[in-house]
Amino acid sequence: MNRGRDIKPTPPGVGFSIGGGSRREDAPTGGVLIVIPARFGSSRFPGKALADIGGRPLIVRVAENAMGVTCADRVLVATDDARIQAAVTAAGFSCEMTGIHATGTDRIAEVALRHEAALVVNLQGDEPLLPPTDVDALIRRMQAEADWDIGTCGHAFTEPDSWRQPNVVKVVTDNHGRALYFSRAPIPGMFPGGSLSGHAAALRHVGIYAYRREALLRFAALAPTPLEQTEGLEQLRALENGMRIGVVTIGAGPVGVDTPEDLERVRAAWPAGR
Repeated sequence: MNRGRDIKPTPPGVGFSIGGGSRREDAPTGGVLIVIPARFGSSRFPGKALADIGGRPLIVRVAENAMGVTCADRVLVATDDARIQAAVTAAGFSCEMTGIHATGTDRIAEVALRHEAALVVNLQGDEPLLPPTDVDALIRRMQAEADWDIGTCGHAFTEPDSWRQPNVVKVVTDNHGRALYFSRAPIPGMFPGGSLSGHAAALRHVGIYAYRREALLRFAALAPTPLEQTEGLEQLRALENGMRIGVVTIGAGPVGVDTPEDLERVRAAWPAGR
């Protein structure tokens, strides 16, 4: 399967507008494209994309891990920072420069304008331990479910404590695995006097997304919505506009790097010799 690393990065300063832009001559015309959005700034951990894990930058470790996704045709990093671009290309991976964007979704949408991939997968740039098999499962489900515009992942809660935390995103689905709602609140609510716990009926959301290319471009062009702004959850914009989000259940969530303390946990868990 072609995952060419020899494609030249897009020059800095690429503009971005939904409905505009042109396809690169060397862009694939179908298949699955994995895009890893990365930025240098971070409110809780500036520069984390270049933090060292086992002798290589975090963003490079994520790209290496993504190469294990067997259903993908190509992997590339998208950034607006020359330092990240230099680290990625020095390691032999493809990197495209983008304009400055408020969200990773907007960044991958700019990249999608230059490629004709049928599916565009957004992998977080701070989760180097995500099992590639989970990404493969998401891609295969998207390929099987023609009515899903967007696919994402979730896993079961093992106890109610994390279910109650507002920094943990919950999702509830219908009988066909389509998302009904995402929330920071402990959903679903529990019937007074009932014996069932809400955490058993929800999934903990994992921020991996697979988009049909047309759905990604449509989503990025939509204005922010009331529920999105209330919850601070971008995916609610899709639901509020009638887009269908499917949820694939995986075994557990990956350990992400949001803080320096998280970085130390990932370093401690990093396989020896990798």
